[in-house]
Amino acid sequence: MSEIVKERPILFNGPMVRAILEGRKTQTRRIIGSKKKPVDIFIQDTQFIDGKEQSLGFEDENGGWFDTEEMCPYGHKGDRLWVRETHHLSHHNALTYRADYNHNPFDEEECGEDCSMVGEKWRPSIHMPRWASRIDLEITNIRVERLREVSPEDAYCEGVTREMRNGFGYACDESEEIFNMHQSKETFRFLWESIHGEGSWDANPWVWVIEFKRVESTQ
Repeated sequence: MSEIVKERPILFNGPMVRAILEGRKTQTRRIIGSKKKPVDIFIQDTQFIDGKEQSLGFEDENGGWFDTEEMCPYGHKGDRLWVRETHHLSHHNALTYRADYNHNPFDEEECGEDCSMVGEKWRPSIHMPRWASRIDLEITNIRVERLREVSPEDAYCEGVTREMRNGFGYACDESEEIFNMHQSKETFRFLWESIHGEGSWDANPWVWVIEFKRVESTQ
C-alpha cells in the first residue's frame, strides 16, 4: 500500500510567488520556533549528503532529542505544500492574485489599501482557502542549519535576483553568473531583513531549510 501524501499550507509574499512561478525559487528558510523566540538548538548528529553536511537531529533547549524530519512542521520529504498568497475574490467568484500586478516588491502586504485593479481590498494570504491556491509544491529535502550558513548557490535558489538587489538600493551591474557567485547571499540578507526586521540576519537563528519542486495541482 502506498503512503498517503500529506499536504499543508505555506505562506509566500508576492516577489517569492513570482519567483516560484518563474522557476527561480526552489528553497525556503523558516525560523525554528516563533519569530519572537527562536528555539536554541544544538546539532548532535550529522551526515554528508551530496558532499554537504546535514543534520540528522537536534537537542532543544530542554535537552530533548528530536529527529530533524520528524519535527518539521512543514512536513516530510515527498509531502505537498500549497501556497497561500494575497488575493481577491470578486462577487462573481473570479480570483485575482496580487503577485500578478506590478507594485513595490518590498511593501508586499498592503492588504488594507484599496486595489485599483479590482476596486476592492486584497485579502491577506493567511485567509486564502485551499481551493483558491494555484501553486502546489513537493518537498524534496529538509534540513536544519544556521541562517547565515546559506551558501551563495542556495541563496540564489531562494529566488533573489540582480533586480531585487537594485530595488534595495545597491547597484548590481554584473552578469547573472557573477551575481550568483558573489552577491546572491548579500541580497538574500536584504530580503530576509525586509521580512523579519532589522537585526534578524545578525541574530543568525536556526532555520528549517525546505527544498521543493513545483508539481501539478491536486485541486
